[in-house]
Amino acid sequence: MSKPVNTISKSTLVLGIGLAMLPGCPLLQVEADVPEVCLHYPNLQVEAPPGLTSAKQSFAFDDLSAVHDLTELDANLEFVRAEIHTTGTALDFIEAVHVVVSSGDPASTLPPLTMYDCDGNCVPEGNKLVVPASLARNAIEYLKSNSIVIDLDFRGQIPAGSWSMDIDVCMKARADYTVSP
Repeated sequence: MSKPVNTISKSTLVLGIGLAMLPGCPLLQVEADVPEVCLHYPNLQVEAPPGLTSAKQSFAFDDLSAVHDLTELDANLEFVRAEIHTTGTALDFIEAVHVVVSSGDPASTLPPLTMYDCDGNCVPEGNKLVVPASLARNAIEYLKSNSIVIDLDFRGQIPAGSWSMDIDVCMKARADYTVSP
């Protein structure tokens, strides 16, 4: 018994080569949704005196290796959510949180963006708060600067004393890749 043989007709081969040789026609174009990627900042310390009703914290992501490959593609990278986790401190005190993203490059002309925002509609679940992105904007230029600065602004009856939180800044991407002849 013989195995089936896959054959390509001469006309199909000529048509394929002809299409590949046409100027302006891509040989291959691929669009892909990239699974969500998160930048993780662990153990951000908060020192709060009694009676504090707002707190501001800033930190920088200087290692953007998790998203570096996407910055080299024709990708649309959008911030989708921020997650705040604490150990031993419930986040039910939060009434509002604003998360501003800016470039960490001092020479950058990119404006700071309020990417995540909840005000009166924050819904903490114990020691976790998920804040959805408030605007859809391609963040690729911010990530190309090799450093992004995150400014957190909390409002509510901030717990007195010292406590820490971990923050995840999560993005999703859609990448296009075209191979031209």
